[in-house]
Amino acid sequence: MGGSYLYMTNNILQFYIDAVTSPVVAFLLLSIFFLGLVYQLFSERINIVGILAVLSIFIFFSGHLLSGDGNMLTLILILVSGFLILIEFFIIGTLLGILGVLVFCVSILTVSGNVLLYSIFLAVIFVMVIIEWVIFVKHKKRKIPFLSRLILNDATDKESGYTSFDDRSHLVGEIAESHTVLRPSGTIRLGDERIDAVAEGSYIPADVKVKIIFVEGTRVVVRPVED
Repeated sequence: MGGSYLYMTNNILQFYIDAVTSPVVAFLLLSIFFLGLVYQLFSERINIVGILAVLSIFIFFSGHLLSGDGNMLTLILILVSGFLILIEFFIIGTLLGILGVLVFCVSILTVSGNVLLYSIFLAVIFVMVIIEWVIFVKHKKRKIPFLSRLILNDATDKESGYTSFDDRSHLVGEIAESHTVLRPSGTIRLGDERIDAVAEGSYIPADVKVKIIFVEGTRVVVRPVED
């Protein structure tokens, strides 16, 4: 009974190794990982694509390491690449991140057993990653949420919704709401933005709809909106 169980276990393990190390499956696993990783980078929170990416690379390395293709060097390279990429998140720049990715790619080559074939795989996947990146950045206008929060890299141009401090002429005609009492100066609320403003008359109470009627430099003049 024990021998039969051991034989069945060995067969299942060998089937797993043969499947994972086959070129087609290996290419699919690597593609899912790299493309899924990019997708996850542009996502606000961890999603199923990110989970699949992690699962795919785990399957890839486990299958190849169990086959005997990998060695201690492979494990060291994986750890080093992960460490470099992790540091990249805390030390803003690109050098450590790029170096970490390169070391990770080398670990893939060392565990593959076929450097030439897997170099071609990585080259093809690299092209697909660039295409995916361009689609997110150029066509969907997406940013990496984590980096946006970390380095506050919101663009300061009109396309990104930013206007310079002394250029508020576009506000004329907008309907806002008095955030504080204006007597005659105070603050109005336009969407999520707080704007210093002056009442056309001498007094406007808080929480009243107002219309921006005049802008000169940083001076914004408003009047109450009549119902």
